[in-house]
Amino acid sequence: MIIFNALQTSLSAGIGRTSYGIAKALYQSNEVKVKLVVRKEDLKLFNFADRNDLIIAEGIDGSLKRNYYEQFILPKLVKKNYPNSIIYFADTMGPIFTKIPFVITINDLAFKTLKKSFSFKSTIWKNFITDLSVKRCRHIITISNFSKSEVLKHYKYIEDNMVTPIHIGFNNFSNEDINIDIVRDKIKENCKEKYIFTVSTISPRKNMHRLVEAFNLVKNDINCKLIIAGKNGWLYDEVYGLVDKYGLENNVIFTGGINDEELKLLYKNCEAFIYPSLYEGFGLPPVEALAYGKKVIASNTTAMPEVLKDSVEYVNPNDEVDIARGIRTLYETECDFEERIRKGQDIIKEYTWNNFASVLIKVFKKEFANNMECERKWIK
Repeated sequence: MIIFNALQTSLSAGIGRTSYGIAKALYQSNEVKVKLVVRKEDLKLFNFADRNDLIIAEGIDGSLKRNYYEQFILPKLVKKNYPNSIIYFADTMGPIFTKIPFVITINDLAFKTLKKSFSFKSTIWKNFITDLSVKRCRHIITISNFSKSEVLKHYKYIEDNMVTPIHIGFNNFSNEDINIDIVRDKIKENCKEKYIFTVSTISPRKNMHRLVEAFNLVKNDINCKLIIAGKNGWLYDEVYGLVDKYGLENNVIFTGGINDEELKLLYKNCEAFIYPSLYEGFGLPPVEALAYGKKVIASNTTAMPEVLKDSVEYVNPNDEVDIARGIRTLYETECDFEERIRKGQDIIKEYTWNNFASVLIKVFKKEFANNMECERKWIK
């Protein structure tokens, strides 16, 4: 039996969407027996599952309580009630104090490669928990070939066959209606003008400071604003400071955190989408923009060329001049974005949760098929 830890499931955050997508596809595959570990508050999200297949956790109202449950309560519960099971985690943290076999997902190792993009405390914690989880886990799932290469680079004792890359799915909401009533007036007004759009936490890793530098270089060449959506992260002040320095207050719009309906509207009405991130294990926002049939500019580094292939204009994220060049290509007729957009429509069809679950199940069967008693109990 597979015990999938879905405690982080929500529809308002990246890991939450990922957790939900995996949970639903894995459960509905009908190839394996699955129990879903869910918060009592999230029960309504799991109406696709039989109540008897849910392990309901109560009182999980923050990350500390969730971590405690994952490390101590869940392993004991599984050992007592579901022996011969595997616990699967959609993120890096596994139950490091148990002998129960578990599988983790490593989305990226940016905190090892880009140490200066994280606070000291964050780097220490991420290294600590990831290092222990990697040592104790039975298998590692990564969300791209690039992320697999990062795991093998930083954990040289890990054998190649212990890591399986599977491209994640995404929730294609490009054809969904927009509930305009819950979109803030500020966003409605800005969506009436021409704008280039990006969405991410404002932090060093996401490279918003160089995007502002690049936009300053092209502001007189294009009749377009820049809208940056996302919450403030570590060292966000630098980005706001650059906007003030260059007098871009009327040209660069910060929305702060946004809800799903606002995100849909911003994608739908933008002239183009730009994503100059320094490091991505996959890079979901550009894929979402492709689903809307938008022109996309993205970094030419880490996992993005693997995921986006030849559907976007690539730029060097470490060079604001090259980012500016990429923005200018949006207005150059010789740049055939229409062909790229067509290719993008084909590429996004590859990224489904059913595809992810299908490969994931093969991993489980391969890893545990040697134990015939275990196999009979969890493979339908």
